[in-house]
Amino acid sequence: MSTIYVLDSYLTPRHPVFTFGGRTVYSKTSAEVEQTTKEILDKIEQLKHDANEISLGFDLEWKPIFSKGTAPRKTAVLQICMDSSDCYVMHIIHSGIPPILKSLLEDSSSFKVGIGIANDATKISRDYNVCLTSLVDLSRYANFKLGGAPKNWGLCSLIEMLTCKQLLKSNKIRMGDWEASELSKDQLHYAATDAFASWYLYQILKTFPDPKPKT
Repeated sequence: MSTIYVLDSYLTPRHPVFTFGGRTVYSKTSAEVEQTTKEILDKIEQLKHDANEISLGFDLEWKPIFSKGTAPRKTAVLQICMDSSDCYVMHIIHSGIPPILKSLLEDSSSFKVGIGIANDATKISRDYNVCLTSLVDLSRYANFKLGGAPKNWGLCSLIEMLTCKQLLKSNKIRMGDWEASELSKDQLHYAATDAFASWYLYQILKTFPDPKPKT
């Protein structure tokens, strides 16, 4: 593990680093998550007057397991980002999912976008009985918009392709304890950047023309 940390910390990126530079809103109690969700809903209402659709960058984190045959841990963190100003990191392993957040996640009027988001939907349904709706898988969407031979895009490869920047993925953070009593600054930044990356990629891909139908 120490070797991974050294590599993560000192390798020179081949491109400028892609990162989230806005405000990270961290909530870990039920009351805090409710307040956070109200803030998101207020933003959605404001955007409805100016945008024809609402998109939410979405991601989940959970504590890894290192022994075969052990059931996956429950989802610990849920991230939502809907602009470049704010990302919301909710420590749901401690707060649970209050009804107002469940309602937001199950609302079909907002698109939830991310890489492999169907798997996240299955995970959160199993862990918290939430039915995530209106899903956009960025890998499939990128293949549709970019054309050519379909690729199995990941968040890092798509960021590099579309922005010429590098999304750094520290294994030390990714494989860390997402069930800790309080998330570290590094964990918060990692989580917020992932959700922001999903939202940002979707905004770029939307600007690409749809492929012409084959005749």
